[in-house]
Amino acid sequence: MAPAPPPERTVLERRQLLRFLLRLGHLLLATGAPVGIVETTLRKLARVYRIVHFNALALPTVVFVNSAEEDSLQIEFTSEQGLVLSFDQIEAVYELARDAENKALDPIEGLQRIDAILAMKARFGLAGGIVGHVFATVGIALVLRPSADVVGAAAFLGLVVGLLKVLARDRGIITTLLPTVAAFVVALVSLLAAQHGFAASPIYVLVASLVTFLPGGTLATATVELAYGDVVSGGTRFVYGLLQLVFLVLGMLAAASIVGLPPDRLLVPSPDGGLRAWAPWLGVLLFGVGHVLHYAARLRTLPWLLGLLLVAQVGQLVGNAAFGGYMSGFFAAMLITPASYIVQYRLGGPPSMVTFTPAMWLLVPGSLGLIGMAELVGNDRLAGVENFIATLFTIVAIGLGSVIGTAVYNALFEPVFQRAGTMADAMLRYLRWRR
Repeated sequence: MAPAPPPERTVLERRQLLRFLLRLGHLLLATGAPVGIVETTLRKLARVYRIVHFNALALPTVVFVNSAEEDSLQIEFTSEQGLVLSFDQIEAVYELARDAENKALDPIEGLQRIDAILAMKARFGLAGGIVGHVFATVGIALVLRPSADVVGAAAFLGLVVGLLKVLARDRGIITTLLPTVAAFVVALVSLLAAQHGFAASPIYVLVASLVTFLPGGTLATATVELAYGDVVSGGTRFVYGLLQLVFLVLGMLAAASIVGLPPDRLLVPSPDGGLRAWAPWLGVLLFGVGHVLHYAARLRTLPWLLGLLLVAQVGQLVGNAAFGGYMSGFFAAMLITPASYIVQYRLGGPPSMVTFTPAMWLLVPGSLGLIGMAELVGNDRLAGVENFIATLFTIVAIGLGSVIGTAVYNALFEPVFQRAGTMADAMLRYLRWRR
């Protein structure tokens, strides 16, 4: 049976449809999704809308779509930059893509929904975002060093960083420089406190308060793209993630050069009485709640996010016991990647980018185990360079674990779910026939 001919569309209708797909692709990129997923999604939608000779090309900041109908070639592209979406906006973007695939939405309606997504206000307001950042910082502090002095200092500096994020929001170059500025301010305050006898370990406080600047998710996505042959996009994201690390280190080095604190003052041992076995699990809970508040996620996202964070924490502990600190993140990433896909595609939960990115932030500090991080802001520059490289390779190992986790999901879980869906459909048809 020959396929149905494509519908007759006016030039205006064709342009509206391409514009809708273009802007949707740009929003998908802004969620942090790999370019391969963005291109695949757009091509699926093109088949739904029966667009002739459609193609799409996505790069980290650019989307191209084109279609040849009859004798005309139409090309639309976007290069908008600096678009940062909250978690509820990310969920709305994926819902729009799913609705367009299932119902072939009218392009005008789709464009209106995109405008509505971009106009969404922070669900919990500025105050909720700042409080959420404090919770996330305290959560990481409890995971790394659950002592009263470290947690108290991390809460204060988490508040400072949260305020800086609010002040720098949508301010162009200031937003770009924010990681360096925040690292400088946090390092200066914590090092001066240590110089004047404050007992908290500055390194633990630094990592906890700056954790949301660590490019774990970006480098993991870059590794996935490089593994699947998207060299331009993967290389671009990799360099961007590397620069994020450099910006953080530069801020800390600038503060250390002013204070001049010796490395042996950066890691202050805590008494055993300050440690509690339940503290890291409380930290995971606060970290998840903090992300829901800070990134304006829907409340129904919280149980799914906490579940993925617990998987990440358990995987990290098991990986650390079996393989050591540097491989613990690799092992945990192998677990959380298929788990996040199952939550999104099979259990009706939030998109994987909403649960995957916070899990990356939880993995990076713990997988490093703070090995040698003291030299980064101390006087041993050679050791600092070596440990910076070790930091980079550890994050890449997490990305590689994500690649393997994706392959495991595609090879093992997806076929099982497809067969189960086919059997369920057959059973429903049989029951209808019996009636």
